[in-house]
Amino acid sequence: FYKSEEGKDDKEQCDIISSLSTQIGSVIIRKKAENAVRDSEHKYRILLENLPQKIYLKDATSTYIFCNQNYAKDLKINADDIKGKTDYDFFPKELAEKYSADDKRIMETGKVEELEETYLSNGEETLVRTVKVPVRNGNGNIRGVLGIFWDITNLKRAENERAEMETQLRQMQKMEAVSQLTSGIAHDFNNMLTAIMGNVYILQTKTSKESSLMPYIEEIHSTSERAALLTKRLLTFSRKQIVDIKHLSLNEVIQNIEKLLLRVIGEDINLSVNLSDKEITVMADRGQMEQIFLNLAANARDAMPDGGIISICADTTYLDDNFIKAHSYGIPGKYALITFTDTGTGMDDTTRDKIFEPFFTTKEVGKGTGLGLSIVYGIVKQHNGYINVYSEPGEGTTFKIYLPVPESVVKEDGHWEIMEPVGGSETILLTEDEADVRVLTKAVLEDFGYRVIEAVDGDEAIDKFLKNKDKIELLILDVIMPKRNGKETYNEVMKFKPDIKAIFTSGYNEDVIHKKGVLEKGINFISKPFVPTELLRKIREVLDREVN
Repeated sequence: FYKSEEGKDDKEQCDIISSLSTQIGSVIIRKKAENAVRDSEHKYRILLENLPQKIYLKDATSTYIFCNQNYAKDLKINADDIKGKTDYDFFPKELAEKYSADDKRIMETGKVEELEETYLSNGEETLVRTVKVPVRNGNGNIRGVLGIFWDITNLKRAENERAEMETQLRQMQKMEAVSQLTSGIAHDFNNMLTAIMGNVYILQTKTSKESSLMPYIEEIHSTSERAALLTKRLLTFSRKQIVDIKHLSLNEVIQNIEKLLLRVIGEDINLSVNLSDKEITVMADRGQMEQIFLNLAANARDAMPDGGIISICADTTYLDDNFIKAHSYGIPGKYALITFTDTGTGMDDTTRDKIFEPFFTTKEVGKGTGLGLSIVYGIVKQHNGYINVYSEPGEGTTFKIYLPVPESVVKEDGHWEIMEPVGGSETILLTEDEADVRVLTKAVLEDFGYRVIEAVDGDEAIDKFLKNKDKIELLILDVIMPKRNGKETYNEVMKFKPDIKAIFTSGYNEDVIHKKGVLEKGINFISKPFVPTELLRKIREVLDREVN
């Protein structure tokens, strides 16, 4: 220490020096503390600025105190400029009120909340996940809210797409289950109907037209035909039916389905049908044509919960070059035009663009498969036709379906040119495991002059063929039989007689028959239920055909 005189301390000066050294030490400690705080703040700033999330801090009045640069970038400001501002400075009133209400609730409850909410980024609406945490002071009192959020728009879109795919998968599994069920039902029904329709045919041929029994016989025949169409509809629903394309009267199809449509649409919807005076002929599958009207009617019914009007019109039109240029599709020619209109709720452009997509539906969960109109679209395309839809919200909907009209299919008097069945004297090996169908078919064939050898399964058929191979000229084989199926039986017989002719029959659906190889090109097939005249014509056609 400094001494004013040797050997003596200057107490006053020592006190000054001591006080000064204490202050200098205090300054040094404070500076070190400030440097530590700055270092800590710098580290936290680096951490906050490098996090991908957006972060902000608000006080008890929901006024911003701080935000990171990631959030400031969205708001198009510098991070330091956010202090003193509120959500009302950056967002629409509705959003700002929502954010403020969330802040208030969290500060009142003192609970951390995780929210999914709407957020505007660069003018676009996105979805974000936000975690809001109540901020407390040293005394434990809540003084503000800390918010951390990040964009989950793509994540939610992926989740929604995955959920939609899972829904579609479940729907496809349901449809596959329905397909299996309808396949079995159709097979059993078709065998029974083949027997019923065959016996009715025999009654018709054996009974005088003037008989008092004839109206009852005709009613049984008509009912059995409607039952046959029912099995076709079941298979159409599951998309497993065998398409049976033939000349159809469009007016007749609509007239026959009209009663069923009335049951589908209910009593509070009026049905108006306006058919052309001229006969309209198309090449089509009857069951699929009826399915078009049923699906459109069901769709219109759902669009008119308070009732309304459905109008069906049938006419012919000609698609010329102007039509093709305007619609960017079509082949010039004469077409049947089906116009199906309802007075329902209508559709906007977005819905209208998607209505033919499989599984697309605007109905509530569990109230629609999303397949009705896609099936209509598929049927129309399968028949080389076109379908348009016209609709506006609140203005109803109109579907226009164009189906090609074949040339020279009807006589001038408008009646169908139907070839009467012709018999023969050839020997036929009939293999059918259903006794009712086998007995009936044998009786009809023998009535038309054929000699018939019966077999109940594939093994018996082969055994009887080997004993009568020089006599037998035609095989009639059920596709699905015990021991050997029809195709296996046919292949075995061909080893002994390569030029043997065959006709396959089945009441099963297309999938099952395809697996057995029966729908291959060049194979003669007739689906159950069939009437005897249909089988007789097919037999004569195959027997009279030259062997390649």
